[in-house]
Amino acid sequence: MLGLTGLLHLKILFKMKPLKGNKKIDFLFENGQWCSSEFLRCVFLKQKTDELFYVVSVPKKSFPRAVDRNKIKRQLREIIRKNKDLFINNGFGWYMIIFNHSSFVDFDSLNKDVCSLF
Repeated sequence: MLGLTGLLHLKILFKMKPLKGNKKIDFLFENGQWCSSEFLRCVFLKQKTDELFYVVSVPKKSFPRAVDRNKIKRQLREIIRKNKDLFINNGFGWYMIIFNHSSFVDFDSLNKDVCSLF
């Protein structure tokens, strides 16, 4: 049987969802706030709901091969999943994380960069 803290943890765990739809992403770009770190840029828009939406983007210009873009996206999603407490402490809303570097970065450096960004 789960206690109250277990239920709260499960509730928070299932509230991270991917942000989908061009209209929502355009709205995020128009009205969101920007912040940057060494390898990443983030656009965020805080909402008053208890849901957290995110999207990860890697530019095609920097990485023309889809295999490379998908690898970086998988790494970023895993970092987001592991560090979801940082996002929750920052506030609920919409987040777009853009990889802003022209070459590969190892997982540990990328993880430190995400932690420093939030």
